[in-house]
Amino acid sequence: MKSIEWTPAEGPDAGKCFVITRMSAFTADRWARNVVRALGRAGARTPREALESGIAGLSGQSMALFSHMSDEDCEAAFQGLLDCVKIRRDPSNPAVGPARLIEADISDAATLPALRTEAFKLNVDFFKAAIYQIYPLIEALREPIMGENQPAA
Repeated sequence: MKSIEWTPAEGPDAGKCFVITRMSAFTADRWARNVVRALGRAGARTPREALESGIAGLSGQSMALFSHMSDEDCEAAFQGLLDCVKIRRDPSNPAVGPARLIEADISDAATLPALRTEAFKLNVDFFKAAIYQIYPLIEALREPIMGENQPAA
């Protein structure tokens, strides 16, 4: 699995080394489909220009997309992203591997959204695939059936 290391440059968490690992294909696909369905239930429309601009466009709009979701759906989506994160508690000792993230590992309010953004960037291609898979179905369900709620000609 692809992993990156990310370290905040400033603030109370500066110098901490976080390891963010891409989700497995099945986990990422399931996570992305759940997020896209939650966005659809919330009535959110994924901006066409974000889809057309690819990974960079979706990464830049990730937090705006999540703002449309219910609290429960957003919490599940954010937890899925944080499940990708571990911390190197002793980066100077290579024998000590990354450990699961716990609440005590984060001191700065800016660190959590930054970690979620980095995790989203690693998994955004699955999100994009889910959008292309699910949104056409949602849009088709939203279109009125001929003759329904339409004035007579």
